[in-house]
Amino acid sequence: MTLNKFKYCLFILSFYFAPAQVNDVFIDSLIKNEDVKFFQNLEYGDGKRNKLDLLIPKSKTKTPLVIFLHGGGYKGGNKESSYKKNNIARVKRILGNKIAFASINYSYLNNNDGLLSSLNDAKLALQFLKYNHSNYNLNRDKVIIWGVSSGANSVLWLGLSDDMAENDSENRVLRESTRVRGIIAINGAHSFNSENWKKMINMPDNMFDFMIKRFLKYPGIDVDKWLVNYKLEKYQQSIDYFNFMDSSDPALFIGNYGDIAPKTISSFNHHPLHAKYLKQRADSLSIVNYVFAPELGIKSKEVNDIVNFILNQVSD
Repeated sequence: MTLNKFKYCLFILSFYFAPAQVNDVFIDSLIKNEDVKFFQNLEYGDGKRNKLDLLIPKSKTKTPLVIFLHGGGYKGGNKESSYKKNNIARVKRILGNKIAFASINYSYLNNNDGLLSSLNDAKLALQFLKYNHSNYNLNRDKVIIWGVSSGANSVLWLGLSDDMAENDSENRVLRESTRVRGIIAINGAHSFNSENWKKMINMPDNMFDFMIKRFLKYPGIDVDKWLVNYKLEKYQQSIDYFNFMDSSDPALFIGNYGDIAPKTISSFNHHPLHAKYLKQRADSLSIVNYVFAPELGIKSKEVNDIVNFILNQVSD
């Protein structure tokens, strides 16, 4: 992408931003199923948004688990988005294969620690479900994490981090391993590191700042303070999952379907180049990966379906 073309895209970005919305909810067909137990709004932490839904299929043996994180730019969205019309068939297939399904809410971005509250909520929800595996008939060694948009960034951060179990913690939940069997990231970014983003399309500092400021139009956010904190080296190191990647990481299913010339901030965040960069890094580290970026001609032939990926990763 040329610099002039990118300037034009940024101009367009200043007028558009549409966070993920939920129009139709189709969960009734799931919770009325006698072979599925539904636990709604389980509290996994002390925060206002520390709640999750859990659907458990009837099974004589412990079930694998899929955990879903919604999108919304860390400023909106909710766990009910996993029950949208275009996703409910996948959830039914998951449950039909004797795999439990959880969908979580998490904290939005804030002035104090930026994205860390959101990311640590994903970690806590995973550990909560693993800790309570006996209560819900779950196999805590067979967990897949699946996220869309901002949720995709969270599952990449969670799944690509080294094990974050706090073995000496007084809180037994926090002692649980954060290792998972697989990561599904749909329309996520390849990195949280500002330098990595700028290198992706040769973006000058001032343009990056402009883009972020437009994105941070959110009640209660001090944009200038947030931007300064975001660029601190310690903060960048704590959130940059691209640099966390190593050969011990679980299998990846990556899909990015944004436009080559993005028309919105959202589609820029979903740009297919993010998938390309993740694939290149995964390939270099011999991490199993199935990647889809149709606009760049990247399409996995081995596995082309989210549910099939899940089944492959949880099978013995």
